[in-house]
Amino acid sequence: MTNRRREQGKIVRTQGVVLRYTDFKESDRMLTLFSPEHGKMSILARGCRKPKSKFLSVTQLFAYGEYILLRKGDIYILTQGDIIDAFFDIRKDVEKYAYASYVIDLVEEVIVAGEQNTPLFYLLLQVLSYFAYSDLNPRDITHIFELKLTDIMGYRPNLDSCMICGSSVSNPVYFAPSKGGLICSECYKMVREGYNIQMGTVQVMKYILDMDLKRMGILKISPEFREQIDKIMSAYLEERLEKRLKTRNFIEHLQELGMDAQKK
Repeated sequence: MTNRRREQGKIVRTQGVVLRYTDFKESDRMLTLFSPEHGKMSILARGCRKPKSKFLSVTQLFAYGEYILLRKGDIYILTQGDIIDAFFDIRKDVEKYAYASYVIDLVEEVIVAGEQNTPLFYLLLQVLSYFAYSDLNPRDITHIFELKLTDIMGYRPNLDSCMICGSSVSNPVYFAPSKGGLICSECYKMVREGYNIQMGTVQVMKYILDMDLKRMGILKISPEFREQIDKIMSAYLEERLEKRLKTRNFIEHLQELGMDAQKK
């Protein structure tokens, strides 16, 4: 008997966060779930959209719950689910909803089916908690997540020396997404690539990369540094993912409309 056949009908118990769902038929839903042990999972939730369904709360976007699943081929059938946290307050604020949607889209892009990623899972839970229950600027929460994500996934930006010549850097300094980090002013003259940023922005980024997330609530980022990190991380992640996420476009649309609050 092959391993694949042995997996058929297997019961799986896992925690997870709902990253995406698609409604079909009258009351069914297909979920994309992030499990710390199993990575990206495709789950069929039958009848979950019925008003009295016991699965309604655990099949909502951002839902964090305990799931019992039956494996059928490449998908899983939801047989039982208990909500741990719905992060409901995210849905009350269009800005928080936009940034949190971008965060879970990033997660969906980097996780792999069957591949464990416990550090990223718990980073996501902490970030969703800050979106839902704190007054921290949603942009700052997002930038913290972006930087921590790069570290977990193995493409932490180099912020210590020039990526081309290896020399130490000082103002003026540039961040080159395709190079994976900083380049000095002399190398910039040759490659003409990168974003001019302040050393203060570099120091904030280094602090975020190394800080304990328990200190996240007291972090203060100036509007000027925030704008620079925003441009840098958007370009850097687009370079790494080789695509631009639609939720990122929506965030920029909100910023253009002036709906992105400049909280201090």
